[in-house]
Amino acid sequence: MRQDRTSPTGYALLGLLSFERELSGYELRQWAGNSLHFFYAAPAMSQVYAELERLEAAGLTGSREVPQGVRQVRVHRITAKGRRALGAWLRRPVDPPQLKHHLLLRVFLGHLLEPEDLRRAVEEHLRWCEAELASLRALLDDLGDDPVWAHARLVAQWGVEHHSAERSSARRLVRALDDGSPGGPRSAGTTVRA
Repeated sequence: MRQDRTSPTGYALLGLLSFERELSGYELRQWAGNSLHFFYAAPAMSQVYAELERLEAAGLTGSREVPQGVRQVRVHRITAKGRRALGAWLRRPVDPPQLKHHLLLRVFLGHLLEPEDLRRAVEEHLRWCEAELASLRALLDDLGDDPVWAHARLVAQWGVEHHSAERSSARRLVRALDDGSPGGPRSAGTTVRA
């Protein structure tokens, strides 16, 4: 039996195509950037095109050229084989998420930073949380009550809860940093300046 060579990003693109729309690589990248990025890193444009080539070579998608203004654009659609492969992948056990939290790495190494630099990093993270929450709430409004988007609404609601918790944790970090509680007094010579 042939080993599955489709990447999770390839399956994400198949998933976007499963909504029964023919989309160009550019449209897929835009949609991924506007939706998947809340919970799954959106692929780069070059990665989208490379994945689309692999998916079509495997018979999981098809494509055709359509006129768009004065030029031709290649649009992609999921095939029956692609839908079966996507369904089989979706039924596999789910890998646990891999956390790669850049702020927490800085906090872990906070003994090497000036307190104001560490606090600034946490404040930037708080601003990012607020922006993500605003985007997710706007997305929930845009999704409306259409049953086609019921599962997308569940993910957006999860995102609101996740980023609200992330914001609460970051606020606790700021309070702890302000209280001077992280590691007690600094030892002489432990701070590294750039």
